[in-house]
Amino acid sequence: MANAVPVAQKPCASCKHQRRKCDQNCVLAKYFPAERSDDFENVYHLFGMQNTLKILKSVEEEERDATIESLIMEAKMRLEHPVHGHFSVARKLSIEIEKTEKELEIVRQKIHICKGADNRAGPSTRGGQSDQP
Repeated sequence: MANAVPVAQKPCASCKHQRRKCDQNCVLAKYFPAERSDDFENVYHLFGMQNTLKILKSVEEEERDATIESLIMEAKMRLEHPVHGHFSVARKLSIEIEKTEKELEIVRQKIHICKGADNRAGPSTRGGQSDQP
């Protein structure tokens, strides 16, 4: 154990992008390990390094994981939909919900009509009981 060689830490995606050594004080290392370099690149291109750090520092410690995930998702949406970003996806889903709610209302009306038709038809003769002796 006396001859133990220190294990070289792999630089995080942020430090790798900036070509600097990643140390223990790296703020982004926790959120962008080397395996998430694509996510970092997307966030970096949309928000930039300084804005990403400002946003991260402006929120409470316990909210930072969710904040980073939001930034990553926004960057992915902007990459897939360059003009409207996540708004286009939200709008498409909103329209789909409206269509589904209208369809559900039509089905409910048809069920109501069918139940009303059953009530007007009178007593059922399916139970094996008949009015004839």
